Parts: sequence; C-alpha cells; structure tokens
Amino acid sequence: MVNDTLNVYQKFNLACSTIDNQAWVADLKNSAYKSIPVDRMREGVRKACVKAGLVHVGPYDIEYEHTVNDRTHRWVGTCKFRYVNIDNPEQIIEFESVGEAMDNGDKGIGKFITNLIKNHYKAAFDIGEQNEDDVDSYSNEEYEAKVEKQTQDEKNKARVKACKDAINSWLDDDPLINASSEIIADYVGRFGKFEEWKGGTIIQCYKELRDAKAKGLKEVSL
Repeated sequence: MVNDTLNVYQKFNLACSTIDNQAWVADLKNSAYKSIPVDRMREGVRKACVKAGLVHVGPYDIEYEHTVNDRTHRWVGTCKFRYVNIDNPEQIIEFESVGEAMDNGDKGIGKFITNLIKNHYKAAFDIGEQNEDDVDSYSNEEYEAKVEKQTQDEKNKARVKACKDAINSWLDDDPLINASSEIIADYVGRFGKFEEWKGGTIIQCYKELRDAKAKGLKEVSL
C-alpha cells in the first residue's frame, strides 16, 4: 500500500523507479529497430502510476501544424500530460510534450500522436531505447531507406570479412608467396598493420592478391 503522506513529486519519483524499461529493451535486441511499442510503454507507465498512487491524464490539449511538401505530409506540435496525487487531488504535475512525424500516406496523424506520447514517456520516466531513432516518427520512404541502408551495411561488413578471411588463408598457404608478400608489404607500408586496415583497403588488397594469383597460375599452366 502506498504511503498516503507522500506528495505528488515523491509519488512520481516512486512511479519512475518501478519502471524496468531495460526488460523492454532486452526483448528488442534482435529487432531491426530498438523502438518500444507505444502500447507497451503506455501500459507500463499507467501500471506504475496506479502503484504509486497517481492518476495519469493525457495526452490532452493537442495542437499541431500540418504542412505538405510534394507527397510528404509533416505534423509538428505539442500536447500536455498531467499526474494527480490520488490522496490529494490539488497536487498536480503537468508536462508539455513536443512531437513530429512525417508520412506520405494517411497514417501521419497517428504517428504524430504516437511520437508525442513516446517523447513524453521517454523524457519524464527516463525510458531508453538504446539511443536508436524512433521508427514511429518516420515516413514510409524514410523507413524503407533506413532499412535499405542497414541491409547494405550488413552486406558490406560481410564482404569485408570474406576478403579478410581470404587474405589470411592465402598468406597461410600460398603458392605465390613472393608475389603476395610484395603486395602485403606495400599495403603495410602505406596503411599500417593488417589489423588496422579499413574495409575499403582490405577489399582493394584482396583484389590485387586475387589478380596476382590468377596471373601466376596462368603462367604456370603455360
């Protein structure tokens, strides 16, 4: 049972301390985005408020501006949230939240409301999402572009790793050890230790080693 002598700020602090958002974040570790669903966030906050002896009110007094640029709709605005001490209703904490969302369809206003709510909860209750962007505020085109960039980054990392593994393999068992040594020595002289090379350097070195090996094998076959 909550101590009814606590003031509204003490109760709000109690509500904050009972929210375990790290468990929410852990559930998202395999997701493309580390964005906690707004319904789960709202459920957790409301339960924490009930446990602390607070009445949760909001969002209300929603105000926004809606602009259109080409096909992209943009909403920017504010709203308010209020927390009332259930044992002393005259004690109230009020917050203002700012939100923004873009969309090229008819879901923009919903994304805007979601962004308002999540921005407030994250700031007021210190709910973290591993420093990731909130997917709910993206337009469809931005979302697709971000996913495409992540996919391309993963492909690039895989390519660099494959080239690095190939170079190591050739150095361990290379019939053209002299040619490989000369190429590797040249790259080490220009870019430092092999372990410090950037992805583009590794890929370029791999191509030179591959071409040298192909040329050497051709000469042997003649």
